[in-house]
Amino acid sequence: MELNQKTLRGILAQILLVDEKYIVPKQGNWWNPQEQINSPDTWCAYIIRSNRAVTAPFYKELDGKNCAVTEKIVTIDLQFVGPQSETIAQSITMWPLRQDVSEVLSKVQGSIMYTDAEAKSSNFYQSGNNNVVAWNTTIKILWYYILETTQSTWPQVTLNGTVKRL
Repeated sequence: MELNQKTLRGILAQILLVDEKYIVPKQGNWWNPQEQINSPDTWCAYIIRSNRAVTAPFYKELDGKNCAVTEKIVTIDLQFVGPQSETIAQSITMWPLRQDVSEVLSKVQGSIMYTDAEAKSSNFYQSGNNNVVAWNTTIKILWYYILETTQSTWPQVTLNGTVKRL
């Protein structure tokens, strides 16, 4: 499975133990879950800020299939809004120790990195309602992007001490 905006939403819902509808993309026209009648008291917004490759792609056989693989670091901004937001943002520092976080990230061949574990507050404007304090944090996940391919590595042949490709 690939780590992208869609899969991240499900991963965050599993980690935070909430319904996916309370994990929303952080963008200008996003839906505020607190605008509904039976609204949650706290919710989360997220955005993948970057997804940077840190290794050159290489070929590997996985489960009998030829695959191209590269290691990536994804940087994710999280914003929590509501009365539990500060507690949740502070708890991010414990994610590397949580077995459930490790298990859910294994679905994308990933693990949480212990960097940028800082929680910051900001004002959140709730169109027509009072402003509230939101808590923001950034997480990084190291994961492997795996692409199944019909290509295979070329066999190598040694001719007079020189490695050549067929």
